Amino acid sequence: MNWKKILIGTWSWKRPFYSIGTIYLLLSLYGCFMADNIIFQPPGTPYPKDRSNFVTVASGDQQITLYSRPAAEGMPTLLWSHGNAQNLSSLRSDLDALNLQGFGVIAYDYPGYGESSGKPTEKGAYRAAEAAYNHLTETLKTPADQIILIGQSVGSGPTCWLAAQHDSQNRGVVLISPFLSVFRVVTRVPILPGDRFPNLKWIKEFKTPLLVIHGENDQVIPFQDGKRLFELSPSPKKTFVPVPDAGHNDIFVQADFDFVRLLTNTFKED
Repeated sequence: MNWKKILIGTWSWKRPFYSIGTIYLLLSLYGCFMADNIIFQPPGTPYPKDRSNFVTVASGDQQITLYSRPAAEGMPTLLWSHGNAQNLSSLRSDLDALNLQGFGVIAYDYPGYGESSGKPTEKGAYRAAEAAYNHLTETLKTPADQIILIGQSVGSGPTCWLAAQHDSQNRGVVLISPFLSVFRVVTRVPILPGDRFPNLKWIKEFKTPLLVIHGENDQVIPFQDGKRLFELSPSPKKTFVPVPDAGHNDIFVQADFDFVRLLTNTFKED
C-alpha cells in the first residue's frame, strides 16, 4: 500500500494554488466572523459604587454608558474614545486628572463594555461615539468648536469616523497610537475582506486641526501607521509627536512632554 500517496496525494502544479486558495479562504472567513473577538477585549473591571457623573443614554440593547464632567469656563471638552482593554472605570482616574486641569471630559463604553449593552462591533463603536457626541452637543449644549476628539489605539477608529462626520466643526482631533486599519496592523497591505476601522480612509475626509502621538517602539501598532496617517491628513494645521523609547502602553510614562500643555498649545484659539 502506498501510504505516501494516501497521506500526501499525487503531486500536481495546481496543488500549491489550491493550498494558497484554501488558506486565503480560511483567513478571510476568520477575519470576517472572528476578528471582533480579537479587536475588542472588554475588561472585567466593575463600575464603582459612586455613580456620580455616570449617565446612560438610550435603553435596551442600544444602551450606552457615559462618564462626563463639565469644563471650567473658557476651557474645551475632551471626548475620549478608549483602548480595547479599558472601560470607564479604569479610565476614570485619568479623566478626573484632566478635569482638575480645567478640561471638560466625556467618555463612553463601547457596546459590550462596562454597562453598555450589546456586543462590541465596529458599527456599534461608531454608534456609541455618535451617542456621546450628541449627548455632549444636544443635551449638554457644548458648542462643537469647544470639543476635542481623542482616540487611543482602537479608539482611533471611532474618533476618525466621528471627525469625518463633523468635518472642521470641532476644535481638534488627537490620535494616540493609531492604526491605518485593523487588518493592516498584521497584513500591511489590503489583502483580506471585511477590514475594520479604515482610518486611512476617514483621515482624508476631515481638515480639523490634528495631533498624532505615537511611540517609536510600539510593538502592537507600528510607529509607521501613526506617521502615515499624519502624512495622509489634509488638515492645514497638524502636529506629529514621536515618543522615543515608548511602546504601546507606556506612551505617557516615556513622554518628555506635558500632555495638558501640549493640548493647550496645539489647539489654542486663534
